[in-house]
Amino acid sequence: MVSLVVLVAASAAWSEYPNWNDYVDVDVIEVITWDEGGDERETKVWFVLLGGEPYLRTSGSRWLANLRRDPDFKLRIEGTLYEARAEEIEGEAIVEKVDIASQRKYGFSDRVISLFRSRSPDILRISPRATPSP
Repeated sequence: MVSLVVLVAASAAWSEYPNWNDYVDVDVIEVITWDEGGDERETKVWFVLLGGEPYLRTSGSRWLANLRRDPDFKLRIEGTLYEARAEEIEGEAIVEKVDIASQRKYGFSDRVISLFRSRSPDILRISPRATPSP
């Protein structure tokens, strides 16, 4: 069983940056960041597209702290790894746009989560990494 897991992980495809139009119907992607001590952190997250650009929403998460320290990260979408960069976007206007898009995409589940949040979420726009890692 262990060798199967290693085989699956090793066989994941790699590409520099996703064509987001290919993933419009995907619900969950994985954000891969690195903790302060260098440990890899994989987090499953929802995403939405606004004008063809991907956005993430979180509230004070550990992976957000990792991205604030180093905005370069990796994405895993349907088994394919991509390199990306996160940019934190400020302002209530973007929060409202991401909230509306998320409610349209995720429906009731998103509305329930929104009811229980205690503060405005942090919004991240995903873009290509300036220089791919070696």
